[in-house]
Amino acid sequence: MTTAAQPPFPYSLHNVTISVSDLDASIHWWNRVFGLTLLAKSRFDAIGADVAFLEGPGFRLELLQPADGVRIPELTAEPPAHIRPIGTKALVFRVEDLAGVTLTFRDLGVTTVWEQMDLGGGSISTAIRDNDGNLINVFQQGASPIG
Repeated sequence: MTTAAQPPFPYSLHNVTISVSDLDASIHWWNRVFGLTLLAKSRFDAIGADVAFLEGPGFRLELLQPADGVRIPELTAEPPAHIRPIGTKALVFRVEDLAGVTLTFRDLGVTTVWEQMDLGGGSISTAIRDNDGNLINVFQQGASPIG
């Protein structure tokens, strides 16, 4: 384990970004499934994309809809093949009652990859996909080496 180094400059996480195929459908999905609130919606002409900023508990999610978006199948491969392409793998949320959250996902008709998988060390996980197939892992305390 490495020790904490003094950062070369002050910073904080502003947001996480996901490219989507339909901005309005994604705004609706994230609001319906996770209760995220729309903060702003606009256009980034410099990159040719429509954008929306959503807010959840302690984080912001930026959704980008590029005019010429393409799907790369390897990025949404089924686990464990999803970890082979280098890059971002999943958004990961921690909850206190995974069984209840999993039932909520079922009630909402969310696409499920697995339900309440034993990750070892006392952790369990339910993995889902958003409306564009992006992987979201929701776990209950335990196996993560950082809690």
